[in-house]
Amino acid sequence: MAILLFIFVPIACFAQRLTPLSHSPDWDRLNRFQKTITHDEFVDLLDSVYAPNGAGAQWIKVEATQAVIQENASDRFVLQFAPSAEVSKTIPRYWTAAASLTPIPNKELPLSGVKIAIDPGHLGGIWAKMEERWFQIGNSIPVTEGDLTLRVAQILAPRLENLGAKVSLVRSAPGPVTAVRPETLKVEAEASLRERGVTNPLPSYQGPDDPNREDSVPWEADRLFYRVDEIHARAEIVNEKLKPDLVLCLHFNAEPCGSTAQPVLVSVNHLHLLINGAYSSDELGFDDQRYAMLFKLLNRTYPEELACSEYVAGSMAAITGLPAYRYTNSNAKSMGNSGYVWARDLLANRLYQCPVIFIEAYVMNSEEFFARFQAGEYEGLRNFGGVLRRNIFQEYVEGVVEGLKAYFLSTRKS
Repeated sequence: MAILLFIFVPIACFAQRLTPLSHSPDWDRLNRFQKTITHDEFVDLLDSVYAPNGAGAQWIKVEATQAVIQENASDRFVLQFAPSAEVSKTIPRYWTAAASLTPIPNKELPLSGVKIAIDPGHLGGIWAKMEERWFQIGNSIPVTEGDLTLRVAQILAPRLENLGAKVSLVRSAPGPVTAVRPETLKVEAEASLRERGVTNPLPSYQGPDDPNREDSVPWEADRLFYRVDEIHARAEIVNEKLKPDLVLCLHFNAEPCGSTAQPVLVSVNHLHLLINGAYSSDELGFDDQRYAMLFKLLNRTYPEELACSEYVAGSMAAITGLPAYRYTNSNAKSMGNSGYVWARDLLANRLYQCPVIFIEAYVMNSEEFFARFQAGEYEGLRNFGGVLRRNIFQEYVEGVVEGLKAYFLSTRKS
């Protein structure tokens, strides 16, 4: 006689929609934020920072005393608002805002006791070509973003420590912090491609200039490794181990420059900083992104991110002389008054549950940057285009240091 086996799987499992490699959100964790925010503050942050132009309306229904939030296709989470700012509860979070830190002992130590995590963006060494954050012209020194950011971090860390900060590097070597590798992500890669509408994923591709590479399983597995799993691993380090007051995500920018085999330098060079926000309705359609956005909103990282970014942007603009980059599409929103700071939903500034200053300085494949990088870490000043300049690493560091000094001096009690 045949035996029929029935396996029960909760309906909610099928009702979830998650981004690749993400875990199911633990919505119960948001209960810690019950009655910690008023109706008006919630609406203001949602509409002006995190979900502008009604991007969250489909999933978040704001009522007079509560917000009813869609967890997935079948479940709802109810967030109770505080009746007034005076009776709202303390915000539960692992980081401390600058204004709430202990008074600085003297003006020579404005970062005294501040826990700062430096996150050198991307990967260096042998991993850089996989990320396509690498190029070389002739016999020149290869430009590798992951190695550049790590070198900036190595110079920056002791400078911040001399100002009193407690500094940790999220990545201290060229390679990844995750133990996962692309070859173990083939199943996830194929599923990711099908989610993006690729009905017939390719088993291989013919190098970085293959126009069909983005439809291939190996390329997608690589992308999931360095752009997704690596950032999830760094987020775990930040949120579970380091628990800093501030994260500095160091990056260099790039512009389209032709084929990988024959890159062409561009004339433009610019600077901008990013804070978390400006989620689109498509992004908020994923349960994990909607949850992470609400965690950032309720955690109140925005005021700290914007204020600190404005100071760092002002300092870096003055020291580098770089103009502000301007987004022309809808995935970013200009914030503040400097013109250099933009809100954008990035995996790192979304998953790191504390204020994140995300710096995009210089254009690596610009004529100006390329000449200065090839000059190396020289001492003193050198003439570039009629302007005396520090080496590119020192200049980047100086911009960050002066901005942070000014911010904490102006914000902390003395």
